[in-house]
Amino acid sequence: MRTLAFLFSRDMRKLVFGILTFLFFHACANEDRYKPETQLSKEEQSEFKREIVRFVGHLPKYAEHATKFEQRFDSAYNAQAELIQLDKYFANDKDGYTYFEVSRIAPSFKKKYVATGGRLKRNSAGELEEYEEIYRTWKMEPAQLAEKTKVFFSEMVAGHDLSPYYTENIGDTEHIEFPDKNTYYDKEVRKWQVRMTEYSMSPN
Repeated sequence: MRTLAFLFSRDMRKLVFGILTFLFFHACANEDRYKPETQLSKEEQSEFKREIVRFVGHLPKYAEHATKFEQRFDSAYNAQAELIQLDKYFANDKDGYTYFEVSRIAPSFKKKYVATGGRLKRNSAGELEEYEEIYRTWKMEPAQLAEKTKVFFSEMVAGHDLSPYYTENIGDTEHIEFPDKNTYYDKEVRKWQVRMTEYSMSPN
């Protein structure tokens, strides 16, 4: 029985490795079309970051979610937008969503970044109609982050389930940190929320 269990676990590991390898190379094939510079000018990239920074960025001093759109916080958010990197961008004609991934430097002894992937949709007037953050990674060194997010982003655009990469399922802190069993993204208020009422701290 132990031998069968060992062989089964070894075969399962091979299967999982094979699937991840396939997804990685498939993601690499799509990498060029997800580069922001192939679709947006530098000014358009900056404008896009300014458009989403109030959702994906941190609250400035004295700001609250109810007041963060006030003009007095413009300079603080513009400064944040300059520090955010727009790593991936894809306007999908099939579903009408614009997919994006941004990253920012994270507190660490080594140079590490955290990435956020999401999607948005505009109405006929060009106004933001929908906005959703679909994944937030753990902080990683740039090369590792770039490798992992190739798969995350490609899977997100394809509409696939990303839960196999959640920490609670994959069992490490080298993939997707949020969402998890306690934390989810609320599309109505456009922020990460915590289900456990005894906690009030937000991932933002």
